[in-house]
Amino acid sequence: MDLTRMLEEERATVERMLDGCLPPAVEYPPVIHQAIRYSALGGGKRIRPILSRATARALGFEVERLAKVACAVEYVHCSSLVLDDLPSMDDASTRRGRPTVHRRFGVATAILAADALLMQAFRLVAENGIEVGADGGSVATAVSELATAVGSYGMVGGQHVDLESAGLAATTAETVEYIQSRKTGSLFVVTGTIGPTLMGASGETRAALAEYARNVGLAYQIVDDILDAESDKRTLGKDVRQDAGKPTFVTLRGVDGARALARKLVAEAREALGALRIDTSPLDSLAGYCVDRVC
Repeated sequence: MDLTRMLEEERATVERMLDGCLPPAVEYPPVIHQAIRYSALGGGKRIRPILSRATARALGFEVERLAKVACAVEYVHCSSLVLDDLPSMDDASTRRGRPTVHRRFGVATAILAADALLMQAFRLVAENGIEVGADGGSVATAVSELATAVGSYGMVGGQHVDLESAGLAATTAETVEYIQSRKTGSLFVVTGTIGPTLMGASGETRAALAEYARNVGLAYQIVDDILDAESDKRTLGKDVRQDAGKPTFVTLRGVDGARALARKLVAEAREALGALRIDTSPLDSLAGYCVDRVC
């Protein structure tokens, strides 16, 4: 598989999908719609919707029928970035090589844009469920799992503990794993399972995909922390050293130890795929990309 070419093609497809599921910039009220589009269409690796599509493809589903849930998980991610960048959080000045949303549109509009993206995500999940003929229980499960991944048991909880732990003299590995499994891992899990849930995949299949996605998500976050420590603003397109003073596996284990853990997690992700009697090579390749990427 030519992974580089596949990722480029998938990113181009995802960009078109994301654009098509948002209000036009000129639609009233225009400023909030411009901020929403600025938040969601500013580039990025798009690993979550690409993973969602790869999962659907591996299971033999018609990928385009699940376009809206792929967009939904990316909108949730983009919403979280807007909030993370706020002065009350990381106070970041750049994201994806551009001014952060609050620097471009102001704090109030940035918060509203994040809210709107989050609501659009839930709307798309419900719409996609109807479009594929999912039963009510499957749609409810998909919405519930996404809500759990976002709330205090997921991304919000992880972000809170992250902020609470910043600057502490000692942080345990358990605390770091809690933070990263919620801030990043929880949305990765839903990314891997939400489409199969709507399409009626078995519980065993969804459990294997959840285990795969959980480990890939943790590995992805660890590599993010390594890049934050070692790379530069020009390469990453965002402020670096943002994690200085925060609890990460880099601060606990050092770069080499963190990288070794990321590779172990990817190996466990690949092992989880062994329970699926399908061609999982695209998912296997994506797992490798998550730990080997340089930006």
